[in-house]
Amino acid sequence: MNIPAEIISASSKDNRISRKRTARIAAVLLILHGLLEIAGLALVNSNHGTLIAFGGLTGTLLAENIQVVALIGVLWGFARLAAAWGSWISMKWAVALGIILSTITMIAAITIIPAGFTDTLFSSAVLILLLFTWFGSERLDNAGRHT
Repeated sequence: MNIPAEIISASSKDNRISRKRTARIAAVLLILHGLLEIAGLALVNSNHGTLIAFGGLTGTLLAENIQVVALIGVLWGFARLAAAWGSWISMKWAVALGIILSTITMIAAITIIPAGFTDTLFSSAVLILLLFTWFGSERLDNAGRHT
């Protein structure tokens, strides 16, 4: 059974629109996550008791390194904003950056208390959306394809 070219092009156009929409939703979440990270970790320097642990640091060791922790958080926040901007304008590098940032955040979130819970929520949603943006509705097998 042959499918008319109009149907194929309409289907791929709908897929592009859907992928663009998911990239933009991910961009909004990346912006929110980045701004929260920048604001939250910028304020950590003024209130040392905010973080209980970060990346394996606790107690005195954390207090001695709080400025570095805050700086790293702010840099991650700006990286998220860069990924958001690029995802919004459909740049593949930005989608890859967002996937990498989200994956690392999900892996490391358990060591970032209490922010790890919020990081996991944002990163999970962003990761799913950006993976769909990258791969669309492609299947691993040929099932569902008409030739």
